[in-house]
Amino acid sequence: MKQHLLQSTTWEKFEQLEDSTTFRLKTPDFEVLVILKSTPVGNYLYCPYGPSLNLESSDKSPSELLKSALDSLSTLAKQHNAFFIRIEPTYEFTPSDLKYLNLKKSHDLNPAHTWTLNLTIPETDLLKNMRKSNVQYWRSHKNKGLKIRQTQDPAEITILSSLLRAIGEKDNFNPQDESHLKNQLKSGFATLYIAELDSQPLAASLIYDYDHTRFYAHAATSDVERKLAAGTVLLVQMILDAKNHGDEIFDFWGITTSENPSHPWYGFTKYKKSFGGSQVNYSGTWDLPLNSLRYRLYLILRSFNRLKRKLFRSH
Repeated sequence: MKQHLLQSTTWEKFEQLEDSTTFRLKTPDFEVLVILKSTPVGNYLYCPYGPSLNLESSDKSPSELLKSALDSLSTLAKQHNAFFIRIEPTYEFTPSDLKYLNLKKSHDLNPAHTWTLNLTIPETDLLKNMRKSNVQYWRSHKNKGLKIRQTQDPAEITILSSLLRAIGEKDNFNPQDESHLKNQLKSGFATLYIAELDSQPLAASLIYDYDHTRFYAHAATSDVERKLAAGTVLLVQMILDAKNHGDEIFDFWGITTSENPSHPWYGFTKYKKSFGGSQVNYSGTWDLPLNSLRYRLYLILRSFNRLKRKLFRSH
């Protein structure tokens, strides 16, 4: 059955490197990587982009397969005193299908929509489908002295984390923890791309490779020499490298479907779409409460913490 990277044994090893407690359940109906999470209210089970359902060879409906997975997850939850289960099916269920299984919509931890590029078409067509300026920046970057390199050396993650911190300070958000990004490089599925001018990093991107798919995971660009569009040059190069390595899909990892220009994801969604491709929809993040009282307390506490962070940022 088809699995997302976040349900793979590759990702499981990374989670274990992060000191997470993980479980894997597998039956003819489904397979799922489960991460044990803790809150002040108690434990819960989290299945990032899972469970993976055996849609290809089972004669059961998707809802029946998901029900089978939820039953097994509920048994596991009781064994570890978890008061709810959080799932993110990559199959696109309707909200009514999920509510029928007593699931409740949560805020999306991983994006419910992504943008993907088919890499099996000829390279000339790939470039033709991109915005012309994107291709022009890439074709002229060597003449402008911009150099691209890639590394899996964990020590070099400081290049990306420094650029991310600078953006975070400017745009008022908390970037990924550096040790978290470093562990991804240590796990072997991630590669860091760097664009440099006279040995000065202008852009850096972290990509994941898994099962003939390249994921565009983290990226940051310096305010220095922005006219070189170093981040765009990197992205074109990462796409072409993925094709040359035999990958079939380039996944831009998350877009918004909102048409509101004030939406925080509107700008980078438009940017990702400028490279060609098509939209892929998942189900989003859903919770199955197993203890209604503790789950309500959890929601209240989460809302309070969100409000506190919002007030802190406003000052």
